[in-house]
Amino acid sequence: MLGILCGLHAEEKIARRIPEAKIACAAAVPQKARALARELVAGGAARLLSFGVAGALDTGLPVGALAVGSKVVARNGSWDCDAVWADRLLKALPEAHCCAVWGSEVLVPTAAEKITLYKETGCSIVDMESQCAAEAAADAGLPLAVVRVVCDEANHNVPSLVMEAINPDGSTNYLSVLASLLKAPWETFDLLKVGRNMAKALRVLEGTARML
Repeated sequence: MLGILCGLHAEEKIARRIPEAKIACAAAVPQKARALARELVAGGAARLLSFGVAGALDTGLPVGALAVGSKVVARNGSWDCDAVWADRLLKALPEAHCCAVWGSEVLVPTAAEKITLYKETGCSIVDMESQCAAEAAADAGLPLAVVRVVCDEANHNVPSLVMEAINPDGSTNYLSVLASLLKAPWETFDLLKVGRNMAKALRVLEGTARML
């Protein structure tokens, strides 16, 4: 059985199109992602896939760019993705970039932070679940893969209210978004851009799931 770890409800819905897989959604909470990754392993997963959207750290990756992980790097370690599995994914997804993934414990919201992370780590994309899947896979001796689609570019600032608007099940709390915008209307433009970019990334992710 394939265990798939996602961060958002929209990613989880798309992942359910992949056959013979059990999916867990962490709502962009790394500690929850760690627990869910261990539950996937305990439930019989023979391999773990981190699947969903990601932020770009490399300025050369546009919104909608598809990435297959070569390794996952975090503050507490580094884990190689399974080379055979990654090669199979790259053959199935020929437009994908093969790159290192930064697993972050917090949102990386500003262009300055993203570009600095790229220079310091060499990682091309960032998400908040891959390091959790990597830890669980390493502890259990299971193969690990990462498939992610860029939803915000390295030079784009992400409004802080994005994280506040995620419900415990990973869905979006639109009332929270509206309330936050009333308090910080200057973030409206960036939030609209986040919405457009997310929609584009999810369309690419849907196509990727069909190919997988």
